[in-house]
Amino acid sequence: MLDGHQIHLKSILSKYQYFFALIFFVLFFNALDSFAQRRHVEASLFKEGLMELKFQDSWRYYPGDSLEWAEPNFDDSKWYKIDPFDLKAYQIPDSLWNGFGWWRITFTANPKMIKEIERLYFYSWGAAEIYLDGELVASYGSFSLDSQLEKTYSPNYNGDRPLKIIAQGTHTIAVRFSNHQAKNNQKIFNFFSENLGFDIGFSSAVRANYSDFRYANSFATLSVIVVVLSILLLLHVLLYFKLRKEEANLVITFITFLFLCAAICAHILLFVELNGFTNTIISSIFNSTAFGLGYGLLPYSLSTLFKIKKFYWTKYLVWLALLRTGNYFINVFNFIVFDATIILAVIVLMVIIMRIAIKEKNKGARYVAFGAIGTSVFLLVNRMISADLISLTTSLYYLDLILLYISYPLGIYIYITNQYGRLFLAMEQEVEDRTHELKITISDLTKTQKNLSTKNNENVLLLKEIHHRVKNNLEVVSSLLALQSAKIHDPNMQEVMLASQNRVQSMGILHQKLYQSEHLAFIEMKNYFENLCMNILDSYNVSERIKVTIDMEALELDVDTALPLGLIVNELLTNSLKYAFPTGEKGKVELSLKNLFEDTFQLKISDNGVGNLLDAKAKGTGFGTQLVDLLTRQIDGELMQKVSNGTMIIINFKRQSKAQL
Repeated sequence: MLDGHQIHLKSILSKYQYFFALIFFVLFFNALDSFAQRRHVEASLFKEGLMELKFQDSWRYYPGDSLEWAEPNFDDSKWYKIDPFDLKAYQIPDSLWNGFGWWRITFTANPKMIKEIERLYFYSWGAAEIYLDGELVASYGSFSLDSQLEKTYSPNYNGDRPLKIIAQGTHTIAVRFSNHQAKNNQKIFNFFSENLGFDIGFSSAVRANYSDFRYANSFATLSVIVVVLSILLLLHVLLYFKLRKEEANLVITFITFLFLCAAICAHILLFVELNGFTNTIISSIFNSTAFGLGYGLLPYSLSTLFKIKKFYWTKYLVWLALLRTGNYFINVFNFIVFDATIILAVIVLMVIIMRIAIKEKNKGARYVAFGAIGTSVFLLVNRMISADLISLTTSLYYLDLILLYISYPLGIYIYITNQYGRLFLAMEQEVEDRTHELKITISDLTKTQKNLSTKNNENVLLLKEIHHRVKNNLEVVSSLLALQSAKIHDPNMQEVMLASQNRVQSMGILHQKLYQSEHLAFIEMKNYFENLCMNILDSYNVSERIKVTIDMEALELDVDTALPLGLIVNELLTNSLKYAFPTGEKGKVELSLKNLFEDTFQLKISDNGVGNLLDAKAKGTGFGTQLVDLLTRQIDGELMQKVSNGTMIIINFKRQSKAQL
């Protein structure tokens, strides 16, 4: 009887096995769907204290607005399965997005896990109201159904918002969200545009401590980058302008400047609040293009630095950066594949160039290799982090970011300073050698100078002795003329002898002044004229009756000019004393010598006597007049005479010698 029932049961199972299987699968997938709708928060989901609520197919979305949708018990089973994470505007149909809508998710968590949650993490370029279990816990920006009244949230570097969750069986998060500008931004910037959706999650104490110092850490990171790059930029500019204006230094300066601009653009939110439109321009387009241009120039800068001309074509790699920027607007290729390909290609090119440089024995090339290849490696790591292929701790991420920007400029600067350091050492040694040779030469020149100085002193002494002897000889001649004159009774002859005696005296006074002067080639004319005039007045015994005024500044002339000038003054003054005051009345004679300009001078002698033209019928022999004309021509002079209340003689002449004091 039992066997019969078993056989009957087996026949029923065999007959309806597909039906039972279908029922099993339906129940199984319903259970999975139920589990999926109520995700469980556990410790393993936290990464460095942050758990993002990225539960696949667990978020529900519906366009429109109703505060009832914030209630935990609201049935959202008929809503659309659209995740807000990394949601681009083109990924959601226009029919489902009018600029606002609601997202909901339900999850479970054990009470111990709930106690560890301290903060709410939220990142978006829209405006949102966050409801937890029906209660409004946070607002970001200002949600509005009207695009004119909406104020979108600008993600900054402030810490995560405090959050207290009361433990219960299930929890529901509802996000009332608006982002009216997202669709328009997507039409303008295409793939450059910011996400339409948002990121949301919970933070533990580990993340809370980090988020509180996120602004300070980010600002410190940017400060390090900016300070280092600014110093390197200034140094590279100085290297270019102060040393040799080589193209390599100019290219490296430009790369450093581009990296500096990219770093500032990437951290622009530290200083200003932006929206999804302006942030796309600065943080995305400017940042990406600036860094891409700088990175594309790396191989070319190496080829110019080490003068490897066959790789000068690498300067055209900068077009790849512009092509990458254009790909945001017109999507042609996958960004991750493109970036990885370009980075690896640049690394290969730089390795080839560096191998050639090292083979050519460029000392210090390894510093450049570290900087150039290091930048590429750090960039590759950064792109892998952005693509969620790898993850780093916060400290390592900041370190990677700093090294990404400064590795290459720093490596290049170390190399250049190393090269110039070697050059300066070599130059210093050469300077020491030449200094030693110069000291020997200076020593020889010093000895020669002493010998020349000794001989010069001897020559000066000898020349002074010559002038002294000439003066003595002229004194002898003057004395002989005086003795001869004393024995002549003819007044005319006595007058001729006196005139000759005065001429000799004028030359003797000049030689006396020369051997008494420090400069043997020059004579001070004012003092010379004073002595000459005094001697002439004494010789004619008219010192009490005739007054001679010398109106001139101290002036030195060469001997070739002073000697004929003294004879001219002697003749003209003698002529005034003899003929200007015939009745023995008192009179006045004025004498001046001035420098008109450069080497042109003017001698002027005037009296207040009866007046007599120099070319009038000569009284006496007329020798004095002829001598004045002859001496005037000798000094390239021009004589002018004026007769009015006396006689005035003006002679303009030029200096005869170019000798300098």
